[in-house]
Amino acid sequence: MSRRKFSLLLWSALVGFALPGSGVGQSQTASENRAASAPEGGISGIAEVSGATPKPDQAGAAVNDLIAHWWVGDASTGHIMPTHGGCETPGRGVIWERAMMICALEGLSENGGDSDLKTRIGAQWQYDKARYKRAELQACGAGTINPWCDDACWSLLYYVIVFHQTGDAEALDDAKGLMRKIYDRWHDDQLGGGLWYNDERKVKSLYGAAFAYAGLALYEASGDSTYRDLAMAEYDWIERHLKRPDNLYWCEASAGLPADPRRPPGPIGQDRPRQIHEASSVSYLGGNMAMGACHGFLYQLTGSDPYRQAALRTATALRENAVDGAGRYINDRDAFTNGVFGSIWARRVLSLPGSDPRDRAILRATADAIVAARTTASYAPAYGPPGAGFYPADWNGGSVWENKGSLANMLHVSASSVGIVVGAAYR
Repeated sequence: MSRRKFSLLLWSALVGFALPGSGVGQSQTASENRAASAPEGGISGIAEVSGATPKPDQAGAAVNDLIAHWWVGDASTGHIMPTHGGCETPGRGVIWERAMMICALEGLSENGGDSDLKTRIGAQWQYDKARYKRAELQACGAGTINPWCDDACWSLLYYVIVFHQTGDAEALDDAKGLMRKIYDRWHDDQLGGGLWYNDERKVKSLYGAAFAYAGLALYEASGDSTYRDLAMAEYDWIERHLKRPDNLYWCEASAGLPADPRRPPGPIGQDRPRQIHEASSVSYLGGNMAMGACHGFLYQLTGSDPYRQAALRTATALRENAVDGAGRYINDRDAFTNGVFGSIWARRVLSLPGSDPRDRAILRATADAIVAARTTASYAPAYGPPGAGFYPADWNGGSVWENKGSLANMLHVSASSVGIVVGAAYR
């Protein structure tokens, strides 16, 4: 979601009217839904959060919080509550927002979590299939359920996860169709290749790393080199055009004139490379983790050691440039998605031969902070449901993200933060 769209949602909430389909400004029924459909015991064998050291029971407790707040019905026939702007809404809601929660469920499932998680992922997919035509699931661009490239990439990742977790052949087919359409709509040769962020064609961005990762997973699942080639086109463009001298990645590259008259063509932020702060950054933690995961995935697929070295290089770059004074990752650019690759980062990068234990310690320290910041009964946000069991975007214990309107009670905010907690528990 763009800052412009989110600002409109926040403004509508504060002045008391609702944007069409947003759910903001309407009466909340989430607590009623939760009371009527609370999971019976959540994930079996998962203890409540106690202490601050990330471990599997804490990851399970965090996922259980997501389920308690946003899951409607039982594990096998229920679904994630439809949301818009992270808050409950009538209708179908926004599919990429619930993809953030699906990624957290998948992460815990891959860490030996209860089979209940696969069941829930399958149930969500059945729910979505019943509400969207196949053509809608595979569509992207203005006027579709995936209007911007990043929206479409998160949906693509969701479909690939569904296939991996459930074996549903329709999910695989929908991933193939959407990947092809993303490439056809937003790829061209301007700026040397790469995917446009949206139909305005002002910037190409690091969000395309999600496209590359999902494409590699699609290639692994299908054996069809078409998807490997599409993934590598975006991967190679990011490596050539967004990798910085310090081995981090710029978040965006501008088209320059005439589409973007305010900026010259090329990476945005070259005049301020050290601007990597909470809620303000020229890089993007989630995209860096996604690129590291792509490197690690390519090492697994090919056995070529330069890919392993590239993954470790990315980990070092984050350690040296994107960590605060307390040894935690900085939630720098996008409170909605920065943590979504947390589990994949742990599996694909931190488990590689030669990985530095300091990088796992950083992930654990970040998870410590997120667990410690879990909201209590006294949490009273600007709008939406109050109370305990939400996970703020302010991983450093501050309030910058909350003050900017990225609230802990939003589905994608909590799910992104939980993604880090799940990743830190990976064994």
